[in-house]
Amino acid sequence: MKPDDFFDKLGKMNPNYVVDVRENPHRAYLGCYTKAHLEKRLANYIWIKELGNKTRKMPPTLVNEELGIARLRELCKLSELIVLLCAEKDEARCHRSYIKKRINCIL
Repeated sequence: MKPDDFFDKLGKMNPNYVVDVRENPHRAYLGCYTKAHLEKRLANYIWIKELGNKTRKMPPTLVNEELGIARLRELCKLSELIVLLCAEKDEARCHRSYIKKRINCIL
């Protein structure tokens, strides 16, 4: 997906928060997806470092799973829609699917 298409799609979704769950968002294949750029472009951008996948494998090994899930749970209480952001295009192969299952069990 082209960056403009990505940002248009996000705008149409109108999420309360865009939560970055990458372990290291400071570098990206395309510079428009770095933490610094996303913070400028999206007022509702948050990076939860603790939800980053240290192994890039499934099942994931998150940086600090309990703390990250607790932070995400608090955002969920305040929100109708949250978008989880990672570099992997296919959610089924990404740790976002694991995080969604964990948070759905709690809420």
